[in-house]
Amino acid sequence: MVSTERQFIRHPTDIPLGFSVDSSGHNFQMKDVAEGGLCFVSQYDIDIGQIIHIVISICDPEFDVDGIVRWCRKDGADFLVGVAFQEKSDTFTMRMVEQICHIENYRQQMKLEHNIELSSEQAAIEWISKYAHEFPQI
Repeated sequence: MVSTERQFIRHPTDIPLGFSVDSSGHNFQMKDVAEGGLCFVSQYDIDIGQIIHIVISICDPEFDVDGIVRWCRKDGADFLVGVAFQEKSDTFTMRMVEQICHIENYRQQMKLEHNIELSSEQAAIEWISKYAHEFPQI
């Protein structure tokens, strides 16, 4: 039997995402991303093998991709859902979205903790110089 679970380290994120299966749409937080897919927390059990459409709206243009539900398991009152991307380029794009979220979080943290207003570009330059070396590779 071939394992459908990812074989790479997962990377935590707090990226909001929307998804739909069939005609029903929902919004949730992504839990993590790794090579070839992502995991998110859902209030709903989703069938393995189901085609799922995912939208992440925090960047322009939106990250918009179809995937396949590879696993779904109960986690407390919710479900963890593992989704495999269809194209390798989707994984690269997802990693870029994850970096944008880290940079935006850094920008907000600087304002909140140090009362320093940074532009997105300034925050990116600072974040890259301070933290890019720690950003997990996949």
